[in-house]
Amino acid sequence: MGQETLKTALLLNAVDPRVGGVLVRGEKGTAKSTAVRALGAILPPVDVIEGCRFSCDPADPGSWCSECRERRTQGPLPKTSRPARVVDLPVSATEDRLVGTLDLEHALKHGERVYEPGLLAAANRSILYVDEVNLLDDHLVDTLLDAAAMGVNTVEREGVSFSHPARFILVGTMNPEEGEIRPQLLDRFGLCVDVQGVREPESRVEIIRRRRTFEDDPTGFARTWADDEDQLATVIKHARLRLAGIVVADEILYAIANLALTAGVDGHRADQAMARAAAALAALSGRNQVTIADVAQIAPLVLAHRMRRTLFDEPRLDANALSALVNRALGTDEDDEATTPDSEEAAPGDGQTSIFETGDSATAPSVSDGSVHPPLERALDRVRRSVSGTRQASVSSDSTGRYARSEPARAGASATDIALDASIRAAAPHQASRSESGLAISIDPSELQQKVRTRKVGVSVVFCVDASGSMGASNRMEAAKAAVLDLLVDAYQRRDRVSLVSFRGEGAEIVLAPTGSVELANLRLRGLATGGSTPLAAGIVCALGLIDTERRRTPDVVPWLVLVTDGRANVGIDGGLGSKDARTAAARVRANRINSVLIDTGGKGSSNTARELAREAGAEYVRLPSLTGETISDTLRQRLTSHT
Repeated sequence: MGQETLKTALLLNAVDPRVGGVLVRGEKGTAKSTAVRALGAILPPVDVIEGCRFSCDPADPGSWCSECRERRTQGPLPKTSRPARVVDLPVSATEDRLVGTLDLEHALKHGERVYEPGLLAAANRSILYVDEVNLLDDHLVDTLLDAAAMGVNTVEREGVSFSHPARFILVGTMNPEEGEIRPQLLDRFGLCVDVQGVREPESRVEIIRRRRTFEDDPTGFARTWADDEDQLATVIKHARLRLAGIVVADEILYAIANLALTAGVDGHRADQAMARAAAALAALSGRNQVTIADVAQIAPLVLAHRMRRTLFDEPRLDANALSALVNRALGTDEDDEATTPDSEEAAPGDGQTSIFETGDSATAPSVSDGSVHPPLERALDRVRRSVSGTRQASVSSDSTGRYARSEPARAGASATDIALDASIRAAAPHQASRSESGLAISIDPSELQQKVRTRKVGVSVVFCVDASGSMGASNRMEAAKAAVLDLLVDAYQRRDRVSLVSFRGEGAEIVLAPTGSVELANLRLRGLATGGSTPLAAGIVCALGLIDTERRRTPDVVPWLVLVTDGRANVGIDGGLGSKDARTAAARVRANRINSVLIDTGGKGSSNTARELAREAGAEYVRLPSLTGETISDTLRQRLTSHT
């Protein structure tokens, strides 16, 4: 569900890139990437200056790169056209790959500094696509924000100073289960669409059929749909031509402003995006004037990701409530329909408006007050934030991250991330004796320097909570749930992840897999069951499995295990003794060198049992005067801070 809405959002950007791009959120396997990549096949060709490395627009001299401006002084510049592009930005890309860097080969052969373009250059006047955009490293996000704001990429590195146009349609896809996206980047997306898997059997069967047909004969499949793609490309072409003449009356602009104020969004980007998206929708529909119905149709796409006032507000809001808000703000009725285009205004491709409809209630968010939570204590949080950069700074081992410094390349190892500036400096004093080498710069292998890159990594906190029928089980679970949500507030803009394992009855279960998403945690932590026996060993083993998976996923992650228990166990593993198996499992925590805290939830009589278990695990033993989410999260913050 949501595919038609996604098509609409992509087509609006195809007509007017100034709409601001699209963020596509949805569960895995819902064809998010497929829809984005398909857009490239129907976009009209782009007119460019022939020979320009940055695809400069012949009709816009004000945005030309310095190379085209210099060439223009020598005479007219020929123009040509090229197909539209969908440029992929992998989450593992280096900053050099994104912004460009020094052309190493040219520098060594000719002794001249020449800029080698990066992905931002390739994406100019095209689509820059980021899959799993929520996992993009912070330093790449900062670069994207700068380029998106200025429309220019400026490079100052390794002796290179260069700038070029970088105007692109930013399209990102993400699975909310894998964590949130930084607010600064979130607001840069003009539109946002939520997609879900299809629930109707007939539609799922049709998806299977089409996928099999494509895999068996990709060429034949493309030929089957070629006419439809050509027709849609024609619609986009005519909509672009019509766009400049679209009339947006003052009453429409006032309605847009009123809607943004009623929705309570921050800043003015929502107003701008609504106005441009509504005009693009009118152009797609073959009309020359924006209607209130246009605004009502695109409003959910503009407001969906901008209406959360706090992290605890529900991000997907009720469709009926949003409809009521839009109708109240715009003064429309729910049955209002877009104005039928006059026959003389219709363009080729009219009659195809069904492809632009956004009637999918699953993706139409709405307004609600959200859950109201009391302010969280911030004293310890501020302490942690002030040092979090120190705690999270880690030397990267895979050539990703920010170039921080250089060091001599390791002897016998293949240096793949050369620090050219440092290598040249190391070789500079010896150039007089190497003048016969034939190279502008001669560098001995012993002088090669490699880049040392750093990136921010977070912690992975695994809560292991006793949900058995012992006294206070309900209080333990409520406190643990509140602590998880509290810590996820910290994790919102970083790479921290939090998970929760509960144990009761005969075993343990992963209630919340490692995530940085408040949204997902709110969903998964509702109505947890309690009662039954106490399989403490099974809980610890399950938590260790999660930590092992996290370490394989991110080797630099700092794992923390938080045991919330009284230390007593009456069920073992595979028929073993509960207390003995619990101590054995605890010993594995120590052996794996996992930072751990045991929070004793029992009475005075249980303290010896809990203390013994903490010693076996090498964990810090903590008794709290009151067991609440705030006391647990503050306790853990203190420990995290002390380990920086």
